[in-house]
Amino acid sequence: MSEKQKLLDTFNKLRDALFAHDVQILKELMAKEYVGYDPHGNPQDLKMTLEAYQPGGAELDTYDVEEIETRVIGDVGIITGKGYIHGRFAECEFEHNLRFLDLYILRDGMWRLYISQVTPIAAQEKE
Repeated sequence: MSEKQKLLDTFNKLRDALFAHDVQILKELMAKEYVGYDPHGNPQDLKMTLEAYQPGGAELDTYDVEEIETRVIGDVGIITGKGYIHGRFAECEFEHNLRFLDLYILRDGMWRLYISQVTPIAAQEKE
């Protein structure tokens, strides 16, 4: 299996773990130094992310992706794409159309999410 395919597999396992509230898988596939930026520009570290996706935490209904591109440069992997996410956190419903950039590092033979950044995009009008 190519490194690009392994990288994409890691991306898909992370998505599945978010739906399943599988914080153990999230912890395995995310770097200890992970930093993510939400659609409002707020930083989130590994601890915050794991707490948010504990059972009873953030609940995803939909996380669709398209226009996925993968790049591998040595021990660095990059995935970019367009996504739609919908769910609830506590009593608040959320819905985002976004572009994303995820940077992974190859550590101990596994791809691990190191940095994630999303940018909101305006909903496209239906024709």
